[in-house]
Amino acid sequence: MSRFFALFSAMWKESWRDKVATFFTIAFPVMFLLIFGFIFGGSSGSVRTTVVTTDYDLSDFGDVYSSTEEVKGYYHEIAVVKKDKIIFIRNTTDEYYQSLLDSWEISLKNKVERLVNGLNPVIVVEKKVIESSRDLTSFDYTLTGVIAISLLSIGLFGTVDVFSHYRERGFLKRLKAAPVGNFSFVFGLISARMFYGIISTTIIMVLGILLFNAKYQLNVSLFLLSVVSSVLSFIALGALISLLFKKSDVAIEVSVILFTIMMFLSGVYFPVSFLPNYLQIVSYFLPVRYGVEIIRYSLGFEIFPLSRYFFTTLLMFGGGLLFVFCTASIVLKKED
Repeated sequence: MSRFFALFSAMWKESWRDKVATFFTIAFPVMFLLIFGFIFGGSSGSVRTTVVTTDYDLSDFGDVYSSTEEVKGYYHEIAVVKKDKIIFIRNTTDEYYQSLLDSWEISLKNKVERLVNGLNPVIVVEKKVIESSRDLTSFDYTLTGVIAISLLSIGLFGTVDVFSHYRERGFLKRLKAAPVGNFSFVFGLISARMFYGIISTTIIMVLGILLFNAKYQLNVSLFLLSVVSSVLSFIALGALISLLFKKSDVAIEVSVILFTIMMFLSGVYFPVSFLPNYLQIVSYFLPVRYGVEIIRYSLGFEIFPLSRYFFTTLLMFGGGLLFVFCTASIVLKKED
């Protein structure tokens, strides 16, 4: 046990000494949080609309007035309905609201068209609110994406740094002569990265609360399990890169490329459904996608069966742990 704590302490200290790893783990995610937080943190998920009409009941499309003189307050868009003609007056240039207002216009025009033609709706949709969940906002996507990116950098760059630089410096060969087993070495590495991940996510979440009034439906046990499983799967990815690319400079460059790809193709900052079909297929093979999903679930931002959550975390945890030890054994064996 003393050997494990010694390795844990050494790797923990080296993590903070590594400026590149510290930047991508702490500074880079916080920078993204601040940039996207100030852009989207104040955006609401709805728009204020009003309809001016005397011929139809359109109260489900916002406030209703009988004349434009009665319109009071700020509205993002005003629709003046005159029998079979609609005049839209858009009162905002904010791009965030444009798609929402476009959808509102289409729905209103369809409703008026049905009323003009005397058509009744064939399908009536009944909406029910699920009290145990809430809609994701732009900032929620940003926050959970920043957490996932932070964990990815911890597992990816930290592992590449350990295996690649230690191998180049001859540390792994000296490790074989020391009374330290492969299990102690790998477990010390994993534990240091896990602790690093918990601190990083705590900083991000506290900043979200203090600066942007973020609100979580936090399940602590599920969140910790999500962090551990995500970091472990990302460590496995870093170990694979270290195994495939022996030179540390090359391994780091490959890691940066993969980091960038996963940041934009894994649903980190926007839904995967926004991507073209062929890129959506690629996202299924990126572990960050599943890390983001289980993190959002543990924070109350995502809805899917609990069985799916446990299956995903078990696959990431078990597969990551097995792969890390197998890769570490191969790397250390080559140093004999």
